[in-house]
Amino acid sequence: MLRGFLIAIAATLAAVPGVMVTGAGSPAAAQTPFRPVAVVNDSAITGYDLAQRAQLMVALGYPTENVDALRAQALDQLVQDRLKLEAGRDIGILPSDEAYAEGLAAFAQQAGMTPEAFIARMADSGVTESALRDLIQAEMVWRSVIRARFGSRVDVAEGEIDAEIELLGQGTTSSFRLQEIGLPFTDGGRNEAQTRALANRLYSELSAGGDFEAAARRYSRSPSASNGGDVGWVSRRQMPDELFTALQGLGVGDLTPPLPVPGGVTILKIVEMRTEASGGLDPSDPELRDQIRNRIAAQRSARLAEGFLQELRRDALIEVR
Repeated sequence: MLRGFLIAIAATLAAVPGVMVTGAGSPAAAQTPFRPVAVVNDSAITGYDLAQRAQLMVALGYPTENVDALRAQALDQLVQDRLKLEAGRDIGILPSDEAYAEGLAAFAQQAGMTPEAFIARMADSGVTESALRDLIQAEMVWRSVIRARFGSRVDVAEGEIDAEIELLGQGTTSSFRLQEIGLPFTDGGRNEAQTRALANRLYSELSAGGDFEAAARRYSRSPSASNGGDVGWVSRRQMPDELFTALQGLGVGDLTPPLPVPGGVTILKIVEMRTEASGGLDPSDPELRDQIRNRIAAQRSARLAEGFLQELRRDALIEVR
């Protein structure tokens, strides 16, 4: 959710491409920017909304080689935003100035800027504050929705933390520097079967020496896409068991086959790896316990949020014009 956008901003603000994206995908739409290009239940998305979201994505470093694909991604994001806001309204959670200010401050801090400087940087790239506000408010509402709907299911028991520390304290701890390509099932008009076919094709091509970074920039919808798929160093204690299992037996330069994740699949590449002794972990260390608690809670929250969003999409009336 919000954390993913923060990672993307921190990685990409240093070099904002000078590409202006206008219109909603056709000359007629470009002439009538406030004409709806899609309706999600009762909420319209206009050509202007679409052009601004596409421009915001450009400012955050999304690839621009294929403008039609960029617009398709922008429209998909806007559809999700409408569903998130509607889910909030259904339980009395509405956008607020306070939440927007909190989200904006977090964005700006990750980019090493003040909120005012961050807004100005976006404006220089052709993005209005209104478009930025729409993105941030949808994410802040969604975060509150997930907390309200699944709070008790995300809570981590102290016994779970103890068990994880005991496991980590045995033998060695591995860390991996990874690249990723994240492929949502519903991206760009694809269905699940088409997405799996694309993932298998990419796995074959990249395993044979293809350019992983270029493929990540073109196909991935993970926040790391703008950085060539680079997610940095990830330690054993930060990853779910199924991911760690998938990495076992692989070496530097190797790829995992397409792995299932909530709402899609992902392909991972090991860029570097290191192993360190992990003995001597202190079970009473509050920082260690908080790190483990946050990791487990974040994994659960992400799975629940993605599943709920897919339910909302399935039940929604979405009309693209």
